[in-house]
Amino acid sequence: MPESTAHLRIENCSRVHILPHVWVNRRGVRRVEFLNIEELVIESNAFSWNETLALEPVPQSGLAVSIINCSIPEIPSYAFKGRLTGITLNNVTIGTIRAFAFATLYGTEKLELIECVVGNFEAQAFKKFSSENLHIIGGHFSGSVPSRTWVDLEVYNELLIERVIIDTIHSSSFIIYGPKIFHLHGNHFVNMKGEAFHIRMRGKTLIRNNIFDTLAKGAFVGISVEDFVLKMEGIQVLQFENNTVSHFEKGCLLFNVTSFEPKLERILINHTCSCTLLETWGAELNFYSSPGQYNSQQQRDTSSQFWCRKHIAEETGGSFINVNDFSQDCVLTSGLQMLLIIILTSSLVLVAVILLIIILWRRHRSRNQKRWINIPTTSDDDSKNKKTDKNSKVQKKSENSQDSRLAIIVPDGHTYRETELNVIVEQAEPIVGHEYVDTAIDERVKENK
Repeated sequence: MPESTAHLRIENCSRVHILPHVWVNRRGVRRVEFLNIEELVIESNAFSWNETLALEPVPQSGLAVSIINCSIPEIPSYAFKGRLTGITLNNVTIGTIRAFAFATLYGTEKLELIECVVGNFEAQAFKKFSSENLHIIGGHFSGSVPSRTWVDLEVYNELLIERVIIDTIHSSSFIIYGPKIFHLHGNHFVNMKGEAFHIRMRGKTLIRNNIFDTLAKGAFVGISVEDFVLKMEGIQVLQFENNTVSHFEKGCLLFNVTSFEPKLERILINHTCSCTLLETWGAELNFYSSPGQYNSQQQRDTSSQFWCRKHIAEETGGSFINVNDFSQDCVLTSGLQMLLIIILTSSLVLVAVILLIIILWRRHRSRNQKRWINIPTTSDDDSKNKKTDKNSKVQKKSENSQDSRLAIIVPDGHTYRETELNVIVEQAEPIVGHEYVDTAIDERVKENK
């Protein structure tokens, strides 16, 4: 490669191997690009450039590195080191990023990870350097992001994390100082632990359109504002807008209220609306906090900013309804349910009373029912003579399934079977044994008259 070469571009190779300190004798190179490399092997100190001149009074121009559409099995320790003006990894698949892979950088204007798929991070993979901008856009961090992955970084202008899918992000994964603006936009966090971000801001924080499958207590409480900024400019803005939360712990929306004025708008709870859960959601989500003091939590009513799904069928995508509007429906529904319960209970009581009255009336009627038995209408001799005939008749009637005990007595002493009579009994007593009525008494009484 000629010494006058300023821009080197390597593309469409099956395998490229970059050795340590390869750019030491290439002082004229200002930009290196690797495109469409099936396997890019990077050694330790592969992009170590101009380290000895880092502290000179007149800093020299650095090296800009771009790696696009490549596959890197591993980025070893101290792979990127020294005066690198820009580092861009675009559409790169990375197996593992080792500790101190990006460390001791000088004069870096931007560090960009765009649409990168990273299998595994080691702690302190990005260690102690400064940059004007840090952009992490798109891609997927399939493994967990351990604590202190981005540690002791100084970002002077913009910190942007956008459209990234992160499986698990642990506490203190980002320890960054000084950004003027922090964008956390359109990401999908499967599991976010408490205090995942420790960021000392010099300006506002915007958290918008993210999806949090699991959000732990105090996930954002580590975001604060530098003291000198608070003294000069006062409390900054923290906007938490249009974010979706599925599973959350009590106090997951803790914010540092001495540094920020939190503005919560349209927080989407990824669950079907439930009247029984409204109070629980409000108790777990309506919390702000002073710096680092979980015991000094103060509750504020922000229920008007919470939304839940309307129907179970729309769990994967559908319309949301404001929690306050749904609570009014709950009041109406509970009133209707109470009215239905009262009507149903009254109906059951009324039916039970009617059944009880019918049962008591039938029992009373069965006890007072008149039982008729045969009463002899002839004299003792005649009755004795006719006793045998009577028994035979009774047996015949019994065989014909007729009740032989029923008989009607008429004044002339004869029984008219085909005569219809209406008899009103005022008082009747049962006849004990065989009592006989002497009809001759009635005839003598008539004669005396």
